[in-house]
Amino acid sequence: MNFEAISAVGAALNVRAKSELDSQLIYRELKSGIMDGSYAAGSRLPTERALAEHFDAARNSVRKTLNLLEDEGLIVRHVGRGTFVRSAPAQDEFTLAELLEARLLFEPNLPDLVVERITPELIAEMEEALERVRDAESWDQFKEAKYALHMAIARGSRNRFIISIFEQIIASRRRAGWGRPGQQLSPVLVVRESAYRDNLVILDALRAGDADKAREAIRDYLLRMLSNVSSN
Repeated sequence: MNFEAISAVGAALNVRAKSELDSQLIYRELKSGIMDGSYAAGSRLPTERALAEHFDAARNSVRKTLNLLEDEGLIVRHVGRGTFVRSAPAQDEFTLAELLEARLLFEPNLPDLVVERITPELIAEMEEALERVRDAESWDQFKEAKYALHMAIARGSRNRFIISIFEQIIASRRRAGWGRPGQQLSPVLVVRESAYRDNLVILDALRAGDADKAREAIRDYLLRMLSNVSSN
């Protein structure tokens, strides 16, 4: 690779890193303003252009942040009218520990269906999501990669009710903001390694068609997560 090519790659990486940092900053500032009432319920947010100028960021970074806030139920966007703070931001009435307890009741049994119905395409999707878990450089990337992995496993069941449950679980976690920047005690570079190892055991078992091993791995993984949450 010549010098010009190396310089181009370096520049692209710098742009990507700045975009990620900008998105995290904009997310924190806007969500904080919504939650503390600085942006009142029903009020209109500044335009994408105004936000980009205020934060000295690219408009695609602003757009990415607004998409995330919309997914969390904090804002609503109307074409031609603008972006508004929801009158009653969605709030979950259960804790992460309660969610993990519920997942322990049914999720370890999921491999019984998955090993019988999984496809090579879904295995490839799981592998790609797991690589994203391993390579995540921010909490947003880490969480979204884990969500993608969980959804791929759920789709492997070919059961629409189970898939719907996982969609609701992920939507609730996004709304509640669990795992957002500032809420974690450990750096993402540390946590991603253990998460990668734990989920690799699950994926290897599913690839091998070993429902018993996958069941045990999922149960152990959820128990560790519950223990960590309960001890904090």
